[in-house]
Amino acid sequence: MNILKRYKKDFSANLKLALPIMAGQLGQITVYLADNIMVGRLGAVSLAAVSFAVALIAVPIVIGMGIAFALPPLVSEADGAGEKKKISQYFKHSLLVNIGIGILSCAVMLLCLPFLHLFGQQPEVVEIARGYIYYSAWAMIPMMIFLTFRSYAEGMSETMPPMIAMIAGNVINIILNYIFIYGKFGMPALGVDGAALSSLVARISMLVILIAILLNWKDLWKYINECNFTKYQRPIFKKIFTLGVPTSMQMFFEISAFSGAALIMGMVSSDAQAAHQIAINLSSITFMICTGLAMASTIRVGNQLGKKDYSALRDAGISAFLQVALIMGVFSVLFVLLRHVMPLIYIDDEVVIGIASTLLIYAAIFQIPDGLQVAALAALRGIQDVKKPTLITFFSYYIFGIPISYFASLHWGMGATGVWLGLLVGLFISASLLIYRFHKLSRINL
Repeated sequence: MNILKRYKKDFSANLKLALPIMAGQLGQITVYLADNIMVGRLGAVSLAAVSFAVALIAVPIVIGMGIAFALPPLVSEADGAGEKKKISQYFKHSLLVNIGIGILSCAVMLLCLPFLHLFGQQPEVVEIARGYIYYSAWAMIPMMIFLTFRSYAEGMSETMPPMIAMIAGNVINIILNYIFIYGKFGMPALGVDGAALSSLVARISMLVILIAILLNWKDLWKYINECNFTKYQRPIFKKIFTLGVPTSMQMFFEISAFSGAALIMGMVSSDAQAAHQIAINLSSITFMICTGLAMASTIRVGNQLGKKDYSALRDAGISAFLQVALIMGVFSVLFVLLRHVMPLIYIDDEVVIGIASTLLIYAAIFQIPDGLQVAALAALRGIQDVKKPTLITFFSYYIFGIPISYFASLHWGMGATGVWLGLLVGLFISASLLIYRFHKLSRINL
């Protein structure tokens, strides 16, 4: 209790920044949940196709997000240090980089469409997934531009505008899901393709809405308006990539482990893959809540770094860890108690529901380490320490997580549960090492 009392002010400061981010992220998860529920009504094969498609498109998405998330710590540090001119410089360079990443990602995803059969999935799953990936590819460009404006606003400690834009876009997405998937109001029934098309339209809408809000939100547009988009500096590009590329790799190593898990599940059975999609979808809801606190940690740690207040910097990180552990502990209990009920939201298939309820026990166990590792990565990003955390994530998921998932499921007779055993081991190792690194680095200047 003394520890909780000590960090009471930090908890409030974290939540002030985090709650709008959480609301926006939960809105996004609501769309993801609606996607899966509506697609689940089409059958296990369609749900497995979405699982397969999401496993593939997650890779360019997280790489793009990692590059975009280099902006908040740079902006927050400049804001804390009172170096206002740097804010405009960081924004315009990040915008150009992110547009390029969006175009490149779109091209790569489209070029991969003829080769989907090489991933060892069932032919009917591959055929359905192809259209989903096609529309998701085009959505990368507006998504990356949106992330630039969102990262800028959050780096300036203004988390409300992105939340408003995301929630509005999510409402549009859910409405269009219903229309496009099932063919309502005279539209053709597009099935799985309709879910992806809805997301494309929603991402364009979110971008337009966010820009409209920023034009009139305090003085946020002031720094954008001061940008000279004809002149760029190589050192600033280098700084963005120095932070962004390792951040992308961190996210890639974790997400690719989960994507690899989905592909391994497809080798077990389509029922196992559908069950995995349900368990992952539910776990992602709690994970997105933690990303709100994680981003708050990046912003506050970066801001204190600019002010050179190292005691407050350490408190900002540790308080976020404690809040994440408490929240995820509650979700762990709920996952165990409701493991037989929650899968019913998605599908009416006894085999899939049985597998999913077992996987939710593993999901309950890894809630706390999953939350702690994302919070620790964010706090380290706030002090612009990204290279060794990248090695830690590689070590955790590629040396331990993925190999254990593969051998436990396909060679040690554990089936679907073996895949999640590997994920659990990787998360525990990652969380432990990352928290220790923040503890070590944050004490150096005290």
